[in-house]
Amino acid sequence: MIDYSNDVLQGKIVACQKLIWACQRFLNDVEREGKEEFPYVFDEEKARRFLFWMTQFKHTKGPLAGENIDPDPIQIFIFGNVYGWVHKDTDIRRFTTVYWQVGRKNAKTQSLATVGSYEAMALGESMSEVYIGATKKEQAKICWKEINAQIEGSDLLNKPSKKYKVAYGTIEHIKTKSIITPLAKDAGKTGDGFNPQCGIIDEYHAHPTSEIYDVIESGMGARSQPLMVIIT
Repeated sequence: MIDYSNDVLQGKIVACQKLIWACQRFLNDVEREGKEEFPYVFDEEKARRFLFWMTQFKHTKGPLAGENIDPDPIQIFIFGNVYGWVHKDTDIRRFTTVYWQVGRKNAKTQSLATVGSYEAMALGESMSEVYIGATKKEQAKICWKEINAQIEGSDLLNKPSKKYKVAYGTIEHIKTKSIITPLAKDAGKTGDGFNPQCGIIDEYHAHPTSEIYDVIESGMGARSQPLMVIIT
């Protein structure tokens, strides 16, 4: 992550201004981590744990289909930041909202899928709820289907026994009773009864309003470290 940030700042990697700012922020934060004015530290093991999780799944489409995911440097930088930074006293994650705007065919849905399964199956939250939000059910199910395909092809989650079950459009992690389910605009307008650990908003540019975001975000108050991920 430090090498990637330096390469961006030195122009070795072509980047927009906001990515340049993000890389500079990361390097600045590494220098001041744990100080009184900046009560956060980078937990390398937490970052590595999520990136290891990514490698336990296979590409489901394209020329790499069937091969295990090898995180790209930009994936390492983004999700290393998300999962690595924690409060030095509470160990609670620093970032609870992620916004990633990037061109098409940059593994956005693949990345979202690994986040969704991690938040439900590997984070350790009991009865975690992961919702994939979209204006239409068909759109929400694109990421859900990617998660389902990834976990079906993962030895980690199927051997020696299956650690999840799928029924009625919901993936459930058997040990923690956590769920992953698509959520469309017509599925619930108020958020009553929701207790999301993670909200995934794919193709946000297609949303005419923030309604789905608001429904998910409004239910996160009971979680100590929820995560909202928005990609467009």
